[in-house]
Amino acid sequence: MTAETLALIAAYFLCSEAAEVRVLPADEAAACMSIYTDVKLSFVDGVDGDGYESLSTTERTEVNRIGYAGYVAWRAQNQALVEQMERDAHEQIADEGS
Repeated sequence: MTAETLALIAAYFLCSEAAEVRVLPADEAAACMSIYTDVKLSFVDGVDGDGYESLSTTERTEVNRIGYAGYVAWRAQNQALVEQMERDAHEQIADEGS
């Protein structure tokens, strides 16, 4: 797991937490969707953002399935880290609301 991937996951957790407490503006929601796609792609060998964009709908569906399965497996193998990252995201969003 690279530091870049961990930073993407942390950013995704921030997006998820923010969406729990408020409606995200369109630009923020689009950015969060892009982050989530990048998280999934980080679990797929040989496909980056540019490559993903050039895939057919069927191929994108398969890449998303593989990436999501990899992400879910990573979460299961790193429960303590995931819980800490989620707590950190919760605290950061709560602080922004203060």
